[in-house]
Amino acid sequence: MENSNPISPELLDTIERYLKNTMNTNEREVFEEKLKDNTTLQQQVKDIETILFGVRKAIFKNKANHFHKTLINKDSEIKADKKVFNLNFKHMSIAASVVLLLGSVWFFNQKKSNSTLFDKYYIEDRGLETNMGETNNYTFDDAMVDYKHGKYDKAIEKWNLLQKNQPKNDTLNYFLGVAHLANKDADKAIKFLETTANNSESTFLNEANFYLGLSYLKLDKTDLAIETLQKSNSERSKAVIEALKE
Repeated sequence: MENSNPISPELLDTIERYLKNTMNTNEREVFEEKLKDNTTLQQQVKDIETILFGVRKAIFKNKANHFHKTLINKDSEIKADKKVFNLNFKHMSIAASVVLLLGSVWFFNQKKSNSTLFDKYYIEDRGLETNMGETNNYTFDDAMVDYKHGKYDKAIEKWNLLQKNQPKNDTLNYFLGVAHLANKDADKAIKFLETTANNSESTFLNEANFYLGLSYLKLDKTDLAIETLQKSNSERSKAVIEALKE
Protein backbone atom coordinates (compact mmCIF):
# COMPACT_ATOMS: atom_id res chain seq x y z
CA MET A 1 0.00 0.00 0.00
CA GLU A 2 1.31 3.43 -0.90
CA ASN A 3 2.08 5.62 2.07
CA SER A 4 0.03 8.80 2.38
CA ASN A 5 2.97 10.63 3.97
CA PRO A 6 5.94 10.09 1.63
CA ILE A 7 9.24 11.43 2.91
CA SER A 8 11.09 14.00 0.83
CA PRO A 9 14.85 13.79 0.19
CA GLU A 10 15.32 17.00 2.21
CA LEU A 11 13.44 15.64 5.22
CA LEU A 12 15.27 12.33 4.93
CA ASP A 13 18.60 14.16 5.10
CA THR A 14 17.42 16.08 8.20
CA ILE A 15 16.23 12.93 9.97
CA GLU A 16 19.43 11.04 9.15
CA ARG A 17 21.55 13.87 10.54
CA TYR A 18 19.39 13.88 13.68
CA LEU A 19 19.78 10.12 14.15
CA LYS A 20 23.52 10.31 13.48
CA ASN A 21 23.93 13.11 16.03
CA THR A 22 25.57 15.44 13.50
CA MET A 23 23.27 18.45 14.02
CA ASN A 24 24.57 21.46 15.90
CA THR A 25 22.93 22.22 19.25
CA ASN A 26 20.51 24.88 18.00
CA GLU A 27 19.33 22.89 14.98
CA ARG A 28 18.82 19.82 17.15
CA GLU A 29 16.72 21.68 19.71
CA VAL A 30 14.56 23.23 16.97
CA PHE A 31 14.01 19.80 15.42
CA GLU A 32 13.12 18.24 18.77
CA GLU A 33 10.55 20.98 19.39
CA LYS A 34 8.92 20.04 16.08
CA LEU A 35 8.90 16.39 17.12
CA LYS A 36 6.90 17.08 20.26
CA ASP A 37 3.70 18.04 18.40
CA ASN A 38 4.11 16.27 15.06
CA THR A 39 3.09 12.60 15.25
CA THR A 40 3.75 12.09 11.54
CA LEU A 41 7.33 13.27 11.97
CA GLN A 42 7.70 11.08 15.05
CA GLN A 43 6.58 8.11 12.97
CA GLN A 44 9.02 8.86 10.17
CA VAL A 45 11.98 9.26 12.55
CA LYS A 46 11.21 6.01 14.34
CA ASP A 47 10.80 4.02 11.12
CA ILE A 48 14.06 5.27 9.62
CA GLU A 49 15.84 4.58 12.92
CA THR A 50 14.46 1.03 12.96
CA ILE A 51 15.69 0.36 9.43
CA LEU A 52 19.15 1.81 10.08
CA PHE A 53 19.76 -0.09 13.28
CA GLY A 54 18.23 -3.31 11.99
CA VAL A 55 20.81 -3.34 9.22
CA ARG A 56 23.57 -2.36 11.62
CA LYS A 57 22.73 -5.10 14.10
CA ALA A 58 22.80 -7.73 11.35
CA ILE A 59 26.23 -6.57 10.26
CA PHE A 60 27.50 -6.60 13.82
CA LYS A 61 26.38 -10.20 14.25
CA ASN A 62 28.40 -11.21 11.22
CA LYS A 63 31.50 -9.60 12.73
CA ALA A 64 31.01 -10.91 16.27
CA ASN A 65 33.51 -13.74 16.06
CA HIS A 66 36.18 -11.34 14.90
CA PHE A 67 35.64 -8.62 17.49
CA HIS A 68 34.11 -10.18 20.61
CA LYS A 69 37.37 -10.14 22.61
CA THR A 70 38.23 -6.53 21.79
CA LEU A 71 38.12 -3.83 24.47
CA ILE A 72 38.40 -0.07 24.19
CA ASN A 73 42.02 1.08 24.66
CA LYS A 74 41.77 4.79 24.07
CA ASP A 75 39.06 7.30 24.82
CA SER A 76 39.95 9.23 21.67
CA GLU A 77 39.01 6.21 19.57
CA ILE A 78 35.47 6.35 20.88
CA LYS A 79 35.05 10.05 20.24
CA ALA A 80 36.40 9.74 16.71
CA ASP A 81 34.10 6.84 15.94
CA LYS A 82 31.26 8.71 14.24
CA LYS A 83 31.50 7.43 10.66
CA VAL A 84 28.31 7.70 8.66
CA PHE A 85 26.54 4.68 7.20
CA ASN A 86 24.42 5.93 4.34
CA LEU A 87 21.34 4.19 2.98
CA ASN A 88 19.23 5.51 0.15
CA PHE A 89 15.66 5.92 1.39
CA LYS A 90 14.52 8.42 -1.24
CA HIS A 91 12.09 6.01 -2.81
CA MET A 92 11.02 4.17 0.34
CA SER A 93 7.51 4.44 1.76
CA ILE A 94 7.34 4.73 5.55
CA ALA A 95 4.37 3.31 7.46
CA ALA A 96 4.07 2.87 11.22
CA SER A 97 2.47 4.33 14.30
CA VAL A 98 5.05 5.14 16.99
CA VAL A 99 5.17 7.75 19.72
CA LEU A 100 8.82 8.76 20.39
CA LEU A 101 8.79 11.39 23.02
CA LEU A 102 8.38 11.04 26.76
CA GLY A 103 6.63 13.81 28.62
CA SER A 104 3.32 15.55 29.01
CA VAL A 105 1.39 17.01 26.07
CA TRP A 106 -0.71 19.22 28.28
CA PHE A 107 -0.29 21.10 31.53
CA PHE A 108 -2.74 22.70 33.94
CA ASN A 109 -2.32 26.23 35.26
CA GLN A 110 -1.10 24.94 38.60
CA LYS A 111 2.41 24.61 39.97
CA LYS A 112 4.15 21.69 38.31
CA SER A 113 5.93 19.03 40.34
CA ASN A 114 9.56 18.20 39.71
CA SER A 115 8.49 14.85 38.31
CA THR A 116 6.18 16.52 35.82
CA LEU A 117 8.91 18.93 34.74
CA PHE A 118 11.30 16.01 34.29
CA ASP A 119 8.79 14.26 32.04
CA LYS A 120 8.29 17.42 30.02
CA TYR A 121 11.95 18.21 29.34
CA TYR A 122 13.55 14.78 29.33
CA ILE A 123 14.48 13.48 25.88
CA GLU A 124 16.75 10.46 25.67
CA ASP A 125 20.24 11.12 24.33
CA ARG A 126 20.39 9.75 20.79
CA GLY A 127 23.85 8.23 21.25
CA LEU A 128 26.80 8.04 18.89
CA GLU A 129 26.82 6.78 15.33
CA THR A 130 28.48 3.37 15.32
CA ASN A 131 31.26 2.40 12.95
CA MET A 132 30.29 -0.06 10.23
CA GLY A 133 33.88 -0.85 9.19
CA GLU A 134 36.83 -2.45 10.90
CA THR A 135 37.00 -1.21 14.47
CA ASN A 136 38.69 -1.81 17.79
CA ASN A 137 35.53 -0.68 19.56
CA TYR A 138 33.16 -3.57 18.87
CA THR A 139 32.02 -3.97 22.48
CA PHE A 140 31.30 -0.27 22.81
CA ASP A 141 29.48 -0.13 19.47
CA ASP A 142 27.46 -3.26 20.16
CA ALA A 143 26.33 -1.76 23.48
CA MET A 144 25.41 1.46 21.66
CA VAL A 145 23.11 -0.48 19.34
CA ASP A 146 21.46 -2.10 22.39
CA TYR A 147 21.05 1.33 23.97
CA LYS A 148 19.40 2.77 20.86
CA HIS A 149 16.97 -0.16 20.80
CA GLY A 150 15.98 0.52 24.41
CA LYS A 151 17.86 -2.52 25.74
CA TYR A 152 19.39 -0.48 28.53
CA ASP A 153 20.29 -3.37 30.83
CA LYS A 154 22.35 -5.03 28.09
CA ALA A 155 24.07 -1.78 27.15
CA ILE A 156 24.90 -1.03 30.79
CA GLU A 157 26.31 -4.52 31.34
CA LYS A 158 28.67 -4.20 28.36
CA TRP A 159 29.76 -0.65 29.14
CA ASN A 160 30.36 -1.58 32.78
CA LEU A 161 32.93 -4.16 31.68
CA LEU A 162 34.79 -1.47 29.74
CA GLN A 163 34.46 1.15 32.46
CA LYS A 164 36.14 -1.09 35.03
CA ASN A 165 39.36 -0.79 33.01
CA GLN A 166 38.89 2.96 32.44
CA PRO A 167 36.99 4.32 35.46
CA LYS A 168 37.66 7.97 34.52
CA ASN A 169 36.75 7.63 30.85
CA ASP A 170 34.30 10.49 30.30
CA THR A 171 32.62 8.86 27.29
CA LEU A 172 31.90 5.59 29.06
CA ASN A 173 30.74 7.36 32.20
CA TYR A 174 28.49 9.67 30.21
CA PHE A 175 26.70 6.89 28.36
CA LEU A 176 26.44 4.74 31.48
CA GLY A 177 24.79 7.75 33.12
CA VAL A 178 22.27 8.45 30.37
CA ALA A 179 21.55 4.71 30.03
CA HIS A 180 20.72 4.45 33.75
CA LEU A 181 18.55 7.56 33.49
CA ALA A 182 16.72 6.13 30.46
CA ASN A 183 16.30 2.96 32.52
CA LYS A 184 14.50 5.04 35.18
CA ASP A 185 17.30 4.88 37.73
CA ALA A 186 18.33 8.46 38.45
CA ASP A 187 20.30 7.45 41.56
CA LYS A 188 22.73 5.30 39.58
CA ALA A 189 22.87 7.82 36.74
CA ILE A 190 24.22 10.55 39.01
CA LYS A 191 27.46 8.77 39.89
CA PHE A 192 28.49 8.35 36.26
CA LEU A 193 27.25 11.72 35.04
CA GLU A 194 29.13 13.48 37.85
CA THR A 195 32.38 11.90 36.66
CA THR A 196 31.91 13.34 33.19
CA ALA A 197 30.59 16.68 34.43
CA ASN A 198 33.70 17.08 36.60
CA ASN A 199 35.91 16.75 33.53
CA SER A 200 36.10 20.29 32.13
CA GLU A 201 37.66 19.01 28.89
CA SER A 202 34.99 16.42 28.17
CA THR A 203 33.24 16.50 24.80
CA PHE A 204 30.03 15.73 26.69
CA LEU A 205 30.34 18.44 29.36
CA ASN A 206 27.16 20.38 28.49
CA GLU A 207 25.11 17.24 27.94
CA ALA A 208 26.38 15.68 31.17
CA ASN A 209 25.36 18.74 33.18
CA PHE A 210 21.92 18.77 31.52
CA TYR A 211 21.17 15.11 32.29
CA LEU A 212 22.78 15.35 35.72
CA GLY A 213 20.51 18.31 36.48
CA LEU A 214 17.48 16.32 35.33
CA SER A 215 18.58 13.40 37.53
CA TYR A 216 18.63 15.69 40.56
CA LEU A 217 15.25 17.08 39.49
CA LYS A 218 13.81 13.57 39.30
CA LEU A 219 14.95 12.99 42.89
CA ASP A 220 13.43 16.31 44.05
CA LYS A 221 16.85 17.85 44.73
CA THR A 222 15.77 21.16 43.26
CA ASP A 223 18.68 23.33 44.41
CA LEU A 224 21.23 20.89 43.04
CA ALA A 225 19.24 20.61 39.82
CA ILE A 226 19.32 24.38 39.25
CA GLU A 227 22.99 24.67 40.20
CA THR A 228 23.92 21.91 37.76
CA LEU A 229 21.68 23.05 34.91
CA GLN A 230 23.28 26.49 35.10
CA LYS A 231 26.58 24.87 34.09
CA SER A 232 25.09 23.75 30.78
CA ASN A 233 24.65 26.28 27.98
CA SER A 234 21.87 24.35 26.21
CA GLU A 235 18.51 25.98 25.59
CA ARG A 236 16.78 23.03 27.24
CA SER A 237 18.69 23.67 30.47
CA LYS A 238 17.61 27.31 30.42
CA ALA A 239 14.00 26.29 29.84
CA VAL A 240 14.01 23.93 32.83
CA ILE A 241 15.49 26.61 35.09
CA GLU A 242 12.85 29.11 34.01
CA ALA A 243 10.09 26.56 34.64
CA LEU A 244 11.46 25.87 38.13
CA LYS A 245 11.39 29.56 38.95
CA GLU A 246 7.73 30.00 37.95
